[in-house]
Amino acid sequence: MKTIKFIGACLLVALLVLSACKPNAIDATPTDVLDDIRTVAARTIEAMTTQLLQTSQAQETLSPQPPILTEELPDPTQSEIIPSVEVPTAEIIETPTPSEATPDPNKACDLAAFVSETVPDGSQLYPGTMFNKTWTLRNEGTCTWSKDYAVVFISGDSMSAPAVMQLTDTEVKPGESLELSMPLIAPSLSGSYRADFKLRNAAGVLFAFKNPDHTFWADIQVQDGVIHLVHAYCSAEWSSDAGKLHCPGLPSDATGYVYSDNAPKLENGAVDDEPTLWLGVQAVQQGYIKGVYPAMKIPNNARFSSILGCGNGLQKCAVKFILAYQEGDGQLRQLGSWDEVYDGEFTKLSLDLSELGGRTVSIVLIARAIDSWEDGKIHLLEPVIKP
Repeated sequence: MKTIKFIGACLLVALLVLSACKPNAIDATPTDVLDDIRTVAARTIEAMTTQLLQTSQAQETLSPQPPILTEELPDPTQSEIIPSVEVPTAEIIETPTPSEATPDPNKACDLAAFVSETVPDGSQLYPGTMFNKTWTLRNEGTCTWSKDYAVVFISGDSMSAPAVMQLTDTEVKPGESLELSMPLIAPSLSGSYRADFKLRNAAGVLFAFKNPDHTFWADIQVQDGVIHLVHAYCSAEWSSDAGKLHCPGLPSDATGYVYSDNAPKLENGAVDDEPTLWLGVQAVQQGYIKGVYPAMKIPNNARFSSILGCGNGLQKCAVKFILAYQEGDGQLRQLGSWDEVYDGEFTKLSLDLSELGGRTVSIVLIARAIDSWEDGKIHLLEPVIKP
C-alpha cells in the first residue's frame, strides 16, 4: 500500500516536470500533450517498479530479516513469575541426637573402668587377718549390669575369696558406678600375695577393662607375726570319713562341721567375746573332723595357745583334740593331744613349737570322738601361733 502511494506521488512530480520543460506547449494540441504525459508516466512507473523489485530482492539476499513477532514480550525489568508446580514431599528421617541412652557403636556391650580401691597394693597385714577389699568400678559399656552378673576369681592366691560372687542385686546402667566389696583373709604364711578377678555377664562371658587381658586384684604383704587360725579357718581343707566338708558348716551336718563364733557360750555357761573355732565330729562311732591349713612359715620361738572346752549343755561330750603338722612328704606328725570331757572346766593349751621355727609346714587340727559321737562338739577359743 505504501509502494502504490509512493508511485502516485512520483507520477505527479513527473507531470509537473514535463509541463515545465516543453517551451512550445502553447503550440501543441491537447491530445499531443496528453499522449506525451501518458508515455512518460508509463516509462517512469516501469523504471521505478523495476528498481523497487531489484532493491527488495537484494535486501532479501544480503540480510534476511527475522519475522516480526506480534506477541508482547515480557518486561525484563520485572521478576519472572514461575508457575507453581506441586513437588512430592519426601519422608524426612531424623538422625537421633547422641545421648546417654543412645548406644555408642564404638563401645563394647560389657566394659568396666577402674575408679578407686581400698587396701592399696602392698598393704602389710598379719597372717590370718580378715579384711574387706573394695573396688569402685564404672560401667563403661552399653549394656546394663544386672543381678545375673558376677565376680569370678581368676588366678593367684584366693585369700579365701569365693570362686564366684554375685556382682550386684540391683541394676548398674551405663555410666553408673558401684562399690564391689569382697571379704578376704590374709594367708597364714608371710610373703607377697595377689588375687586376680574379672566380671562375668549373664551369658557366662568374662570381661573387665578395654584390654581383655587385664584384671582387678587384691595385693598384700603378710608379715611375720601372730597366726590367727580362727581367722583363716576356711582356707584350710576340712574333711571326715564322709569326704570333703563345706566351710563354714552347720551344727546339723551329720558328716561333721566347722564354723566360727565371736560370742561363744562356753561349757560353764559364760559368754566370751574372743573369736572361737567350733569343731563337730562326724555322727558315727569314733567319728572325727580334720582341717589341714595351707603351708605357712612358723615364726622362731613360736608357741601354740588356746582354750579347749565342750559346748554348753553337751553333757555326753568326750573328744580328743590333736595338734599336728605336715611337710612336703605329706606325712602327718603329731605335736600334742588333749582329752576334753564335759565337766564344767576348761583346758588351757600352750605348746612350744620351737622345733618348727623358720620351717614351712601345714598345721593340722583334729577332733575325734573318744567313744560315742553324741555331743561331740568342742571349741578352741582364740587359737593362735605366735612368738
